[in-house]
Amino acid sequence: MIRRDTLWKALIEDLIEDFLHFFFHAYINQIDLERGVTFLDKDLEQIMPEAETKRRHADKLFKAWLKNGQEQWFLVHVEVQGYPDDQFAFRMYQYYYRIQDRYGKPVTAIAIYTDNKRAYHAKAYKADFLGTELIYRFQSFVLADYTAEELRASDNPFGLALEAARLALDPRLKDDDQLMVSKLNLIRHLLSRGLSKVKIRRLYNFINMYVSFQNSENTLKFEKEVREITKSRKPMGLEEAILKEVREQGIEKGIGQEKQLAILRAYENGIATAMIAKIVDLPLVRVESVIAAHEKGDPSNEPE
Repeated sequence: MIRRDTLWKALIEDLIEDFLHFFFHAYINQIDLERGVTFLDKDLEQIMPEAETKRRHADKLFKAWLKNGQEQWFLVHVEVQGYPDDQFAFRMYQYYYRIQDRYGKPVTAIAIYTDNKRAYHAKAYKADFLGTELIYRFQSFVLADYTAEELRASDNPFGLALEAARLALDPRLKDDDQLMVSKLNLIRHLLSRGLSKVKIRRLYNFINMYVSFQNSENTLKFEKEVREITKSRKPMGLEEAILKEVREQGIEKGIGQEKQLAILRAYENGIATAMIAKIVDLPLVRVESVIAAHEKGDPSNEPE
């Protein structure tokens, strides 16, 4: 099962403009979206090694440009936090001063809290000692403060991902039958938005992977229901579209390098590793080793 931090990281990168419109709407007219953004994940790993954080979380760092007629750019630090952490505010501050030290550029930061442990939802880091005081404030978004209806009303594709995450927090949806109704409702709304196939696929995979059923059989039932919905709307079924794209990467040729690329492409699109193994006709353990090597940055591990 793909970790939630991986899902958030991929989605932020895939829907970066929607992300900026959702969380930085008050400043969006100042951001030069035509120049795009540059993700600095490798730099972020050096700034704050995984070993220092102990727990997994979704952090992203990217640079964007402002519409001020100059070559200035600013850095956006994003944290998606889904578990209690009494050191979280300090970690946000650590990121800030290390980014400032490395780049010397303006920084804006936002913490997105996807759990309901409100006591840990910090908005600032404060330190006070012998007459010296430090206050680092950052933006925060508490998912539990919004209803699914409010998130959908945002009319922003990223709001649909947040709505899915909100479903996972709803105690009323612990029953698979109720969850099935809510997930299918969300998928129908997704398909009615007139979004591109690529964006639909990415959001569908996020929703499907992030909000899971207790009974694995209901996952198959859900996917069957989605296939029926997509057939009625004429476009190719979502999972079929992903598989077709994977095969077009050269999967049928069975050459090692092409298989490796196809595995990683399928993984990035949210396909379960068991399904990937079946598609590429390799043992599950081999597929998992390719993915693990990729995440560690080791290019030497290729399928035979």
